[in-house]
Amino acid sequence: MGPAASIRLGKTLPGRVAAALGFAGVLYRAILLALDVPPANSDEGTAGLAALHIGEGRHWPMFFYGQDYMGTFYSYLAAPLVQVFGTQWWVLRLPAFAMYAVFLLLVFRLTRTLYTPWFAVFVTAVMALGSDRVLKDQMIGVGGYSDVATAVAGLMLASALLALQPDKRRTTFAVWGLLAGYIVWTHWLALPYVVVAALLVAWVSRSALTLRRVALAVCGFVLGAAPLLWFNLHHANSLSVLLSLSGATEPAAWPDRLYGAVLLGLPLSSGMCAPSRCATWQMWWGPAYLTLMVVAAVVALVAIRRADPGERRVQAGRLALLAGAALTLAAYVASSSSAVTPIESARYLHYAMVSLPAVLWPLWVGLTPLAGRAGARTFGDGEAARGSTAGSARRDVIPAIGCVALLGGIVASLLVATGQLSAYRSHYADNADEERQLLDRLRAAGLTDVYSEYWTCNRLAYRSAEQVRCAVLDDNLMPGFDRYRPYRDQVRQAERVAYVLPESSTMSGTFARSTPAGVDVISLDVVAGYRVYLCRQSPQPN
Repeated sequence: MGPAASIRLGKTLPGRVAAALGFAGVLYRAILLALDVPPANSDEGTAGLAALHIGEGRHWPMFFYGQDYMGTFYSYLAAPLVQVFGTQWWVLRLPAFAMYAVFLLLVFRLTRTLYTPWFAVFVTAVMALGSDRVLKDQMIGVGGYSDVATAVAGLMLASALLALQPDKRRTTFAVWGLLAGYIVWTHWLALPYVVVAALLVAWVSRSALTLRRVALAVCGFVLGAAPLLWFNLHHANSLSVLLSLSGATEPAAWPDRLYGAVLLGLPLSSGMCAPSRCATWQMWWGPAYLTLMVVAAVVALVAIRRADPGERRVQAGRLALLAGAALTLAAYVASSSSAVTPIESARYLHYAMVSLPAVLWPLWVGLTPLAGRAGARTFGDGEAARGSTAGSARRDVIPAIGCVALLGGIVASLLVATGQLSAYRSHYADNADEERQLLDRLRAAGLTDVYSEYWTCNRLAYRSAEQVRCAVLDDNLMPGFDRYRPYRDQVRQAERVAYVLPESSTMSGTFARSTPAGVDVISLDVVAGYRVYLCRQSPQPN
């Protein structure tokens, strides 16, 4: 093998290894997709109903049903698939599955651009694994998470390219604006990354920001955010609606917020925890994450002051990733959700996965003394090795061993959490079987109009392709939160209805003690963990 062939091998080998690891991550998720893992929820059913209505040409929603924010582009992507393959959960999740592959590619490119090729390979391996919380954010077909995380990765990559190459083609500015606009339309929880991306491009590339390039970015942004802008000009103020639902003003003790955000939220969102719980030993990652973030930020700030202009651009890109994660975490702490519903609300930290390379980088650099100069060159970490001497390398052995231990602990925790999801698969399979049993029983009884809880209603409506219409009840059997309001009107006008109530729920006990006025119970059946009351009711006018 000649020198040229060796150079080509060195350049392509990291990409090939990353591709193999990425394929393993995609295959792992494809298997879980076929096994109905993770389980569906009513929000996913709501997105599926929007896709069904779009495919049939009945509605063209700009926002998730029942709210005036969170765009529905995901439902538009899923609409033709639902029309062709039917209302299966795996069909609704196909766009999320494809987005994960794109996300993996973008994060690899971003890491390779701002760091080193072999570190990008390591990050790909980390992203290929998947715990319960991570898989829910990546695979559930509701939109706002898988698609926005991919858009954030693309936005930060475009920002990094513009920072490193200010004379980049003008189309990059248009793409940058389009991605920023899409994020603003779809989910404002990712706004911290839009802010830091804008600051990065404005500061580092200010000398190259001609009027034409700024205009292209603005036009791209307006196009991406067009549905949101149009709606706010003609209807409600989405910002006020979102702030009213954010929980920032609700009472919650700050220790509880910090506990939910740092000790629970960071391990859950990073893929370190079991399904719906985080053991005490798995919470170590929260403090470690914060420590590594501070170390990485200090290193980047010092380098920005001392390095040459080219290196300063690289460090600015790294600092932007850290700032995006820090602002996302701060916004989550400010919300009472971090204290009130920390397990489920950990999904609000999902976008910080894009910043995970910046957090892990100090550990990777710390491996250099053990690898030696030759190893550092092999892994492409020349910047950490150039200033090393034999004496300093020996003095750095102990910190390097600590870095190895931490990296080993991270990988081990990710593997354990991934294994815990695999072990939990049978429980999720039982949930899917019970959903099918319930739908089969409703169809066999000819029941098309039902009352149930929020987390059941739109699952039944989507999976039955609206053969079952469901109105939401609260625990006191009063009207609940119907995301698709026409169902309530249709169910109220029916003479023959079913109350589909989870056996262990408060609403089931309430119904057993006292049925609603004007409702006569005909029969009771217990199916798949639900009490199904077949009833006759007096139709009610709208």
